[in-house]
Amino acid sequence: MSAAAQRWAAFLGQIEQRHAAVRTETEQAARSFDSADSTPLSHTLMGVKNRLQDLESNIESTWHAKVSDVFSEEGASAETCALEFMKGRNLGHRLDDEREEMEIRIFAELARRRPDAAVALAPHIFAQEAATGEWRAMRAAMRALNAYRPPAPLEAVKAYERAQIAYWRTYLTVRGRYEPAIQVHNLAYEIGSRMEQWYVSSAEFEPAWVQAGRPREPL
Repeated sequence: MSAAAQRWAAFLGQIEQRHAAVRTETEQAARSFDSADSTPLSHTLMGVKNRLQDLESNIESTWHAKVSDVFSEEGASAETCALEFMKGRNLGHRLDDEREEMEIRIFAELARRRPDAAVALAPHIFAQEAATGEWRAMRAAMRALNAYRPPAPLEAVKAYERAQIAYWRTYLTVRGRYEPAIQVHNLAYEIGSRMEQWYVSSAEFEPAWVQAGRPREPL
């Protein structure tokens, strides 16, 4: 491993460790929260999320400001530079997911421990917690689609569509246990109503999807 690669790996490791430490400290502190009003906790989490986002954004900003030049000075090929850059971007994506999931875990635990403190949030929290795996897959599919320079291939568009549908199926099934207004017996309708906006505002502008006849996945 070159000196530049070693330094870059060490930097990424530091970012990952700091991010994990902040999340751990935050979750531990949240367990001591004992108020029926969750507003103070929400405000605290907002500040924490800003700190975590700063760490995440520091990855690519550091690459562009310093690291890329170091690799170039070592004579690294374009392929090597692209590979190393993606290591940072992939870490940033993973930390982004971890940050979002941290908040769900905190409020889910609060809702179980103090239902009065999170009664309005509980349906969403429990549904989102149950759909964590599908949510991660959906975000991965979205990033894969966005990674293409337009126009994206049809399969990438369809993969994101399928991931969204899988997410909504799990999410709405659980949320429907708490909200009678959600027609769990008619999930196709419920999922379709959520997907329609994406079909109109996003898929409609994907040439491969339009040229294929706007094929929609069965619900």
